[in-house]
Amino acid sequence: MKKSLIVAALICLGVVHAQFNSSAPWMEGFNDLNRESTPTFQEIVDAFENYWADKDPTVKGSGYKPFKRWESLFQHFQNPDGTLMTKAQLWEAWNEINATRSVQADDSDWVSVGPTTHTNTGSWSSGQGRLNAFTVDPSNPNTWYAGAPAGGIWKSTDAGNSWAPLSDNLPQIGVSGIAIDYTNSDIIYIATGDDDASDSDAVGVLKSTDGGVTWNFTGLNLNNSPNTLNEIYIDPSNSQRLWVGTNNGVFRTTNGGTTWTNVRSGNIRDIKLKPGDSNTIY
Repeated sequence: MKKSLIVAALICLGVVHAQFNSSAPWMEGFNDLNRESTPTFQEIVDAFENYWADKDPTVKGSGYKPFKRWESLFQHFQNPDGTLMTKAQLWEAWNEINATRSVQADDSDWVSVGPTTHTNTGSWSSGQGRLNAFTVDPSNPNTWYAGAPAGGIWKSTDAGNSWAPLSDNLPQIGVSGIAIDYTNSDIIYIATGDDDASDSDAVGVLKSTDGGVTWNFTGLNLNNSPNTLNEIYIDPSNSQRLWVGTNNGVFRTTNGGTTWTNVRSGNIRDIKLKPGDSNTIY
């Protein structure tokens, strides 16, 4: 029971990384495509410690402190062989815990007490948070959607005066891309994860067919998702064709997300469609 509660806390924090920052310099030894085994938690920690043995960990933005936070948390989430739990394992733990909620009474009475204002200090981190994505319903200019790095997707039906969360039935996830089907506004796609600071790892592209009430995995999912996803676009001339940029290239679907094909390699941070010619992509 204790382990289940810890897993629940982990997922609710939105931290579903299989490993910390695979592009970090101390991870270079594990990125060989010919490597036959998955690195263990201890191997990653040892590589980190060896890398920092002759370096100054106080340098701002070096990645030292984020790794130590990751290490402190993920030491509790290892498989018997020492490897880290996968996204699928964490998601399944969430499902198991979520199934018990139907028999639990909700006696909570949470009320926001702020902060609701802040003083701009000139720092890059001013404010109470940040957003990754914003989209307006193509059929209704008063319906807006916003995606947060670890806070899921939010919807406003009054041009931003009030907002409601659409992903409370999911583990807390990041959203870095949102696409609304122009032929049916109830069909929504979200590119998951935080493509900026990796506050949350991607679990693929999710799709809703009921305006965000429920969400389902597409063919790009827990089992094959790149670590980061960002912009997602629907072909203006064919709503079944979409593209999403990822750290493993551009993926395309021609059947509304059922299957995806990697059509370009590389770390793609952003894509744009040429107006009037969706066969040309930048």
